[in-house]
Amino acid sequence: KIAAKTADSSKLFGSINNSDVAEALATAGYVVDKKFIKVEGGNIKRIGKYNATIRLHRSVVIELPIDIIAEAN
Repeated sequence: KIAAKTADSSKLFGSINNSDVAEALATAGYVVDKKFIKVEGGNIKRIGKYNATIRLHRSVVIELPIDIIAEAN
């Protein structure tokens, strides 16, 4: 789960990209370089459920579900 500031009920102030996913993984204890992470659509601009593709090795690619939620005020 990644918490982000929202402008209204579902639209984000900014966007979530591969750097934000890498930062969330690092916080959870998993170090993955942002260049090995691809977020569907490039940038996420609304709250909801999405997938990120992470290349762990040349022949190992995983799909990681991510949930973008509204940040608590």
